[in-house]
Amino acid sequence: MSTPKILFVCTGNTCRSAMAMAIWQQIGSPDAESAGVSAWSGQPAAEYAKEAVRAFHASLESHRARDLMDVDGPYDYVITMTHAQRERVAKRRPEWASKTHVLSELVGEAGDIVDPAGQDLKAYTAVAEEIYRLLQKLKDQLDGNKS
Repeated sequence: MSTPKILFVCTGNTCRSAMAMAIWQQIGSPDAESAGVSAWSGQPAAEYAKEAVRAFHASLESHRARDLMDVDGPYDYVITMTHAQRERVAKRRPEWASKTHVLSELVGEAGDIVDPAGQDLKAYTAVAEEIYRLLQKLKDQLDGNKS
């Protein structure tokens, strides 16, 4: 199987999905995008999100938020940060419902990735570390499927 094209989704596309995309582009594949179910298109990534991904040699300096309805695909996976976001994707983009997954569940875990918006750098760093850990598990799963 070739490297899958992934769309990461959160609420505003300035924190979690943007961090997931940037980290995945470093550890998995550059063929990744991100969007938000309620994004204000054109907004830059949160300053603390930019800072948090630097630890993973990733950058969000040129990132601009995009709404879910402004992206086209095709995508092999649409990965959300929460169950509620998965449901919103299924309603707004029903053609993607079968390929939409919550990140934690996709790697055999449970739970939502909490939104660090409005919190301090420590909170953003903790979320970035959680996303990295889950994405590393996803990479290992996908690498196992290639053989």
